[in-house]
Amino acid sequence: MKIGIVGAGSIGILFGAYLAEANHNITFLVRNPKISDSLYIKKSNIAPQLITCNLEYRMQNLYEMDLIIIAVKYHHLHMIKDDLDALPSTIPLLFLQNGLLHLSFAKSLMQKNIMIGSVLHGATKINANTVQHLGVGVTSIGIYKGELYPIEELLKSSSEHFPIIFIPNIEEVLFKKAMLNCLINPLTTIAQVPNGDLVKVEAYKTIVKNMYEELVNVFEEWRERLSWEEVVTLCTNTQYNHSSMLKDYENGRLMELDTIVGAIINEAQKRNKELPILNTFYLLLNEKNKVGDRHH
Repeated sequence: MKIGIVGAGSIGILFGAYLAEANHNITFLVRNPKISDSLYIKKSNIAPQLITCNLEYRMQNLYEMDLIIIAVKYHHLHMIKDDLDALPSTIPLLFLQNGLLHLSFAKSLMQKNIMIGSVLHGATKINANTVQHLGVGVTSIGIYKGELYPIEELLKSSSEHFPIIFIPNIEEVLFKKAMLNCLINPLTTIAQVPNGDLVKVEAYKTIVKNMYEELVNVFEEWRERLSWEEVVTLCTNTQYNHSSMLKDYENGRLMELDTIVGAIINEAQKRNKELPILNTFYLLLNEKNKVGDRHH
């Protein structure tokens, strides 16, 4: 397949690397002039490997693609709305954002086939051109609109280090990931600690447990689907990782606050319920989000 990837962040480059290995023809759309013609992926402790790909700087150069993967963060989507509206409506799109708000953005587009993905890989940028693959996770892909056939070939690209599965209830998967992100991201960012500290330090563990109870009291159907043990296991399995929100904060980038934490608070409000602990974190982080160059 000819696959275009909009955004050369950690997830965009990760996808490009593994899909190029699966013999797809990869083209990145980038706007950062620091990104040269060479992109690399670093797996475990071996030297970075060059990714076989093309780089483009205009969306018009992706009009011949069989699939376009949208790998920019939620708050950058509005910048590419006009470009996406101008695309041929026959090109399938795959969105890979965190949180929930990109679903309404996707709904506004004219594409006939829109897929949503939920990515559980650990990946971080070492520099503008190189991504380190920190941990293998599953990519779950579901249909938001249209048919499955445009991405059947993509699903066949699944491998041991880059598993891809098709999920019929993708919105439920996104909601679960957003809830887990709410339990981990805000506190790790405010306390500036790796994920593992949330279950190792008694005070943090108590806060997260209280927040878990708060969430499952509001979203009662999730008490069965998301156990406290699963939260503890995730923190333990990713104990040395810095959450995506903490990494954004450390690097002076805008944090994905509204699409993750804000979206879950909004879902609670639709049920006429409140999430006081999570709301407190939201207010604190919203102040931190206003600092310095996080407006960019």
